[in-house]
Amino acid sequence: MTRNELVAEGLSVTFPGGMQALRNVDIRVGAGEIVGLVGESGSGKSTLGRVIVGLQNSYSGALRFADEALTPRRTRPQRCAIQMVFQDPYASLDPRMTVWQLIHELMVVHRIGTGREDRRQRCEDLMRRVHLPGALLDSRPTSMSGGQRQRVAIARALAVNPRFLVADEPTAALDVSVQAGIINLFADLRQEMGLSQLFISHNLAVVRSLCDRVAVIYRGEIVEMAPTGAIFDAPQHDYTRQLLAAAPDLP
Repeated sequence: MTRNELVAEGLSVTFPGGMQALRNVDIRVGAGEIVGLVGESGSGKSTLGRVIVGLQNSYSGALRFADEALTPRRTRPQRCAIQMVFQDPYASLDPRMTVWQLIHELMVVHRIGTGREDRRQRCEDLMRRVHLPGALLDSRPTSMSGGQRQRVAIARALAVNPRFLVADEPTAALDVSVQAGIINLFADLRQEMGLSQLFISHNLAVVRSLCDRVAVIYRGEIVEMAPTGAIFDAPQHDYTRQLLAAAPDLP
């Protein structure tokens, strides 16, 4: 039995004005597992991801990672262990900085590496890992394609040696022609690094091809969670069936 890397129990988030974004969410992600999180816009997918990564500090319930309690006040190792890849790489990367500056700054803040030369080598290694040429380290995000920018964003997340990635719609802002390469990269990261992942997406075909299990969220509640094959072949909840029916071209 795979041990749980991340465990969330009874997570609830209520925003000012009384809007409840999450309601008693329970979810578990095993070590080296990719769990898909699906649901319509506004269902609470991104809010759950932000709670897990530590960007949403106002919540109730319990979070554990690697058998250690997570609180809104994370330690540096906890912040490094769980990283997020955002939907829009252009918005998440400072366009005034080169790729080298973006990654080097993060390494300095988190005390990764032993000096400038060591960090440069680490950055070159990261570029190879996300299948980009090292020469792009001296380029700015504005000169890159959308797929290249997203690969840079993934490299930046990997720079602090995480064990868990929250990927929040990482292909939604990309052309269909480059989405497959990014999806394959997430699969490679699991295979090569053993990275556990919560993969948030509205693209059911991507989730079906990539994820081991799928959690379906509706109005802030997890209404169904099961192995991927069971979700797509024998959905149990009416909302899950509606989601699948709304994707008629699902292969």
